Amino acid sequence: MKVWLIKLIAKRIIKAIKHKHDLKKIDDYVTKPNELDKQMKSLQRTVTKYGKYIESLEKDVAILKKDSHPPIKKLEKRLRRLERKKGE
Repeated sequence: MKVWLIKLIAKRIIKAIKHKHDLKKIDDYVTKPNELDKQMKSLQRTVTKYGKYIESLEKDVAILKKDSHPPIKKLEKRLRRLERKKGE
């Protein structure tokens, strides 16, 4: 008998708390997608799209670097040497 009474009281207390704080609306807000969730998904798609585009550009740059001539080291020395050869 005591257990039954305690369960009944507990159920009524829980029901009163749910009614007072309107937990259904809070639960709906947390579990169902809202406007911010939609915006976030859209932003994630955009970021993914631009990330793939940047990766393709980086690959193109790597190919261009590979195909280009090596940088000229010690340019001044080479120029002096060419000038000497030109003067000879």
